[in-house]
Amino acid sequence: MDGIVTLNELINISDYIKSASATNEEYNELIDEKICNQYDITDIKNKLVELINKFKSARYLYEFPIGESIKVTPTYERDESFHQRNNVSQVEKAIERKVDKQLLMTDIYNSIIKVSYKLSNSEVIYLINTFLTHKSEESISEILGISKTYLQKIKKSCLVKMWTDLQQYCETDD
Repeated sequence: MDGIVTLNELINISDYIKSASATNEEYNELIDEKICNQYDITDIKNKLVELINKFKSARYLYEFPIGESIKVTPTYERDESFHQRNNVSQVEKAIERKVDKQLLMTDIYNSIIKVSYKLSNSEVIYLINTFLTHKSEESISEILGISKTYLQKIKKSCLVKMWTDLQQYCETDD
């Protein structure tokens, strides 16, 4: 099992996104507008904003290791020969829920980094400023030095790329 994301990684996700994107920047381009128009961009954006907000809040709501990633392994093997109707204690259930949340946040983190490898520099700027720092589209277009009209192409492409990797986390009733 892979390690759980660290608090440091959660806090510095913007830096990790930029770094991952820079790896393939010269090969990444915007998705064609005809393809983007096949998606409900407004709905996608709303779902992604909600997901990223939950993800950002996780660092305050759940306990994560500070530094090196840890590996989750069982400390004992359960004796299956002893059967009881409910042989899992409340403490074990609470720990299991906590680890489940940590693993979910780790999966979302890894998916965000994965999508970052597919983004152009302008899409990364859109992602960080929209989802992580909540700046307006007007501010983002000023940062990029482009018109708000051209920003719409970047926005659509970024959202579709994000949706393909993060959709599974938006459609769960967690």
